[in-house]
Amino acid sequence: MEATTHAAMSAVSSSVAADSVHERIRDSILSGELRPNARLVEGDLAAWLGVSRTPVREALLRLTQEGLVARSRGWIVREHPPEEFLRILEARAATEGGAAALAARNITEAELAELRELLDGMEHPDASRTQVNELNKRFHQLVTEASRNYLLVQFAQRTRISYWNFTLSSLYTPEDTATVNAQHREIVERLAAGDAEGSERAVRAHIERTRAVLGAALGLS
Repeated sequence: MEATTHAAMSAVSSSVAADSVHERIRDSILSGELRPNARLVEGDLAAWLGVSRTPVREALLRLTQEGLVARSRGWIVREHPPEEFLRILEARAATEGGAAALAARNITEAELAELRELLDGMEHPDASRTQVNELNKRFHQLVTEASRNYLLVQFAQRTRISYWNFTLSSLYTPEDTATVNAQHREIVERLAAGDAEGSERAVRAHIERTRAVLGAALGLS
């Protein structure tokens, strides 16, 4: 019995370690800390994260399934062609739009308050681009989580891939930035009103604008 319990606890500990390693590597890829085509050496990653190679290998396998890592005489950060970013944004519009419709029915006052705080932070004149990016990430994550549908949360997470090869902020004019801020406000207003259709439309319009800016910068429609 004791041996069985010990084995079960070891398995749980291993799973938790793999989850933590997966999240750390994934965040490093999405933030651009680990760039496209960068080699991912299991031993180096294990030393960097202070873990054994087993959870690193498990995390890399998961990241391969998610499309962030590829096998090429070892592991590398996968490079996404420009056209794929537009497909990703199409998937985001569909996934997050649907999640927003559900969120309009399920969101709490506490979540609405947090969304408003995030908006204030993004619009603050002294906010750095890194801070705005993190606040924006949390904004979209919170809207999706408010759907209370864990599958949509997972799908949305898989489509939140950084646009590695360029900085969106450098593509946005001040007018674009003002429009984005207004769209964020509209999303929160629709959610607060319990307007499912309006929430979905607002989220889709917001992501489609990002897609349009990105497509124009890449010379793609």
